[in-house]
Amino acid sequence: MKNTLLTIFAALCVMLCMNVAEAQVVNYEPHVTLDELQVDYRWQRERVFAKNSNAVLNLQLTNLSGSHINVHFVVAYYRDGQLFFESEENVICLRPDQRLRGGRAGLRFVADGILLEDVGKETFDWDILISEIHEVSDCE
Repeated sequence: MKNTLLTIFAALCVMLCMNVAEAQVVNYEPHVTLDELQVDYRWQRERVFAKNSNAVLNLQLTNLSGSHINVHFVVAYYRDGQLFFESEENVICLRPDQRLRGGRAGLRFVADGILLEDVGKETFDWDILISEIHEVSDCE
């Protein structure tokens, strides 16, 4: 009886861990692929449990080349075809085959007043404006 309860408890723990691990998988949507750079994105709320929280754009950059590259870019949001938000210029260095994403990599962008429901409207658009991609000898 004790072994049966222990087995059931262990099975439940394993199932719970699998569900938590599955919930941690973050899916990014493809945006654009250049010769040596793939850009993917996903939207989320700035504060998870606040429905009227600003929308956050998380980018994922993947270096498809065999060289270190520096990527210079800005992120722009458009409403009715008019620019209303543009980030500062960002420079990201990627090692060969490296993938960087989200806030820890400086790839998280928020514009005050844009909600998650707004980004799905036809009047809203965004883009990553890449000004330069060049090879470097190493990432510092």
